[in-house]
Amino acid sequence: LWRTTMNEATYRVDVSKEQFIFSAAHFITFASDICERIHGHNYGVRASVEAPLDENRYVVDFIALRDAVLKQTQALDHHVILPRDHAEIKITSDAKETTATFRDRRWVFPNEDCVILPVINTTAEEIARVIAERVIAQTHEQFGSNLSFLEVAVDENCGQWGVCRMPWPKEKPVIVE
Repeated sequence: LWRTTMNEATYRVDVSKEQFIFSAAHFITFASDICERIHGHNYGVRASVEAPLDENRYVVDFIALRDAVLKQTQALDHHVILPRDHAEIKITSDAKETTATFRDRRWVFPNEDCVILPVINTTAEEIARVIAERVIAQTHEQFGSNLSFLEVAVDENCGQWGVCRMPWPKEKPVIVE
């Protein structure tokens, strides 16, 4: 019987729950000058963390990771997701409305219907990065600095996943938006 030591093995916790589904509208640009029509998806999210086992013989508390991911998916649910940092999609807001423009196209939404993300394009990959950054910020104090990475995957269309894998920071990050 071959037996590994704890230092040789790696361990990972994955959370993928039915509650990690959010419905949202978005549009992206591609090929440098094409802006697709606004449309929606029922996005699914999966999160994974890797670390050595702790004194309780687990990587992290499943429930804490679940709750952190759930908070992020709920924040996006039933919203229009807009990119803050796109070179040609301009986002402006006043007291009541958010306006998005791309060249001669214009969309106007009630402020409460929009989530403006710190992304260039509202792709599944970029949404995965934002969720990952926010989960790290929310859980770093509880999970500590022993984790190796966090990976967040966003399913945009029943099997089309955008994935962001981030090293776990040694110090609690400050999210600037």
